[in-house]
Amino acid sequence: MKKLFYLMLLIVVFKLPAISQTYTWFESFNTVQGWSLDSNWSVAGGKLEFYWSPQIPNFDLSAISPIISLPENVYDLTVTQYLDVFTGTGNEYAEIRLIVDGNHEVLWNYNLNEGTWGNSNGEDMSFPIGDYAGQQVRLEFRTYGIDTYNWNWWDIMEVKMSAFFDHDLMVTSIDGPTQVELLETGTWSVQVKNLGSEIQDEFSIQLFSLKTGDLIGSIENTGSIEPQQMLSFNFDWSSAAAYNTAFYGVVMMEGDQFVMNNSSKSHFVRIEPDIEYDILLWDNDNGIMTVVDPEKGDEIEPSKGLTRALDDAGLEYEYFTYLPDNLNDYEIIFSTMGCYCVD
Repeated sequence: MKKLFYLMLLIVVFKLPAISQTYTWFESFNTVQGWSLDSNWSVAGGKLEFYWSPQIPNFDLSAISPIISLPENVYDLTVTQYLDVFTGTGNEYAEIRLIVDGNHEVLWNYNLNEGTWGNSNGEDMSFPIGDYAGQQVRLEFRTYGIDTYNWNWWDIMEVKMSAFFDHDLMVTSIDGPTQVELLETGTWSVQVKNLGSEIQDEFSIQLFSLKTGDLIGSIENTGSIEPQQMLSFNFDWSSAAAYNTAFYGVVMMEGDQFVMNNSSKSHFVRIEPDIEYDILLWDNDNGIMTVVDPEKGDEIEPSKGLTRALDDAGLEYEYFTYLPDNLNDYEIIFSTMGCYCVD
């Protein structure tokens, strides 16, 4: 008789605490402010880039961040990047380092012999940096070797550092109209997310006018918000005066461990005057991209910057690439006087 063996499988289900990351430092390279750049490094179009030209032999060139204060519970560093290689000789390198107390701690070293790294839209690479918790550091992107000619470029699109908190509420956004009529009631919604690992049930949300500093409204939350949960809070408001302003939302909670994300970006609001007006935009910049949009980080024509601003404000306008003969129909005229190529 065959012996029968029975396997008893004991399944134990553990309920793990919710874990959420808070980005305590974020760089999207809209400006070069605070960065120290050696030759061949530049910031433009929403990225930090090392480029092979001008050709430099026996080079050692870096881009170094401003000072970053790491919280006690810092977790990791994530770099979104793309490294395009022309050829490898075995003597050219890309390196990511942390400068701590004058020491250069290497997080990543890449030999160009290994070829192109990542995809052209940017690929994430993460490094644990908990060992440097509570310290002041600088982030360094370094290139060195025999000749820059062997590179094509190294693009860094985004850098962020994360930490774990038990108590952290964040205002993620504010939504609502950009334009209302006099005495018209508009509704603006402030979104709040719990990035901490604990349930929060005592906090308040406030909406302010950036122009006047006035408190538009305040809500004392009567419920709770779970880890990773997002809630929306609505504010109704109307104005008897016509002007331009911007609203921003703030979440307040006693014991919040990271307050740098407690306020939203500003949201433009225009209270329309009770008058009729027509707007003309004359695009006279010769189709040359000469400015960087500080919000989006892309390189655009000056006229594009104006159309974005007018669109965001909800203003109607007529757009021309030439100056009409009759300007009497317009109360407001915007014109770009951009670059022209001179032979």
